[in-house]
Amino acid sequence: MMDYVLRGVLTLLEPVGFLWAALIVLTALLLRKNERRLAAFAGGLALLIWVIGATPLPGSILATLERPWVGVKRAELPTADAIVLLGGYGAPSREEVGRLHFNGSADRAVVALELVRLEKAKVLIAGGSGFTFEGERFAEADLLKGILDKRKLTGAEVISLGGCKNTRHEAEKVAKLAKERGWKRVLLVTSATHLRRATAVFRTTTGLEIIPVPSAFVTSASIVTLPSLDLVPRSHGFAKLDAYLHEQIGWLVYRRRGWISAEDAAR
Repeated sequence: MMDYVLRGVLTLLEPVGFLWAALIVLTALLLRKNERRLAAFAGGLALLIWVIGATPLPGSILATLERPWVGVKRAELPTADAIVLLGGYGAPSREEVGRLHFNGSADRAVVALELVRLEKAKVLIAGGSGFTFEGERFAEADLLKGILDKRKLTGAEVISLGGCKNTRHEAEKVAKLAKERGWKRVLLVTSATHLRRATAVFRTTTGLEIIPVPSAFVTSASIVTLPSLDLVPRSHGFAKLDAYLHEQIGWLVYRRRGWISAEDAAR
């Protein structure tokens, strides 16, 4: 119990916890001055921050995007012409091995390599973002390809898509490769939260048979955790809510732009 309270006190030093505590103090001061409307606003905002940052609710909401992909057995997936690994698994770094820093979505790369080990395809396509910094061009996919090729970590042919602007851009580049090589089917690896939108845009853009492969689960839909209430709110709930809103808004934007057909949206 003491550790639980101590952790809550220390969390008050974090930005979200500090803001929440400040709102509670402000609410109390406003009530003391009989400013009930302002106090209700400040108190309501404090309550909202606590619900998002201290309860399992954001995780439960995000889990609705992951749950449809629970239970996919990689060993039972069909073989394909290529494995497509979408970007988002790392960022350029001056100090890390291969100059690539792997982030919380690095499971994407691990799952893609597992598919290669299972001999699901002989070609691994790496996607990802790219940008120029201090006159040097960086691409997430180029860095991963360099790590894999230099260390001979896979027997598959590794193809980098270079720097891509978004999932649609990755799909366009894969569509060009598929046309050149006569591919019919690809295994698509990305985070479970992103898989619905990614699969739809790849089907619409490439015309290929797309086999979705989930990875990088972040909620209790896959990760073994016990639901709990925190004393003081933290940022993790906001990150999960942000991921959920990002996908929902992204879906609407892609549909509006015609990047996801009505047929694919209905699947």
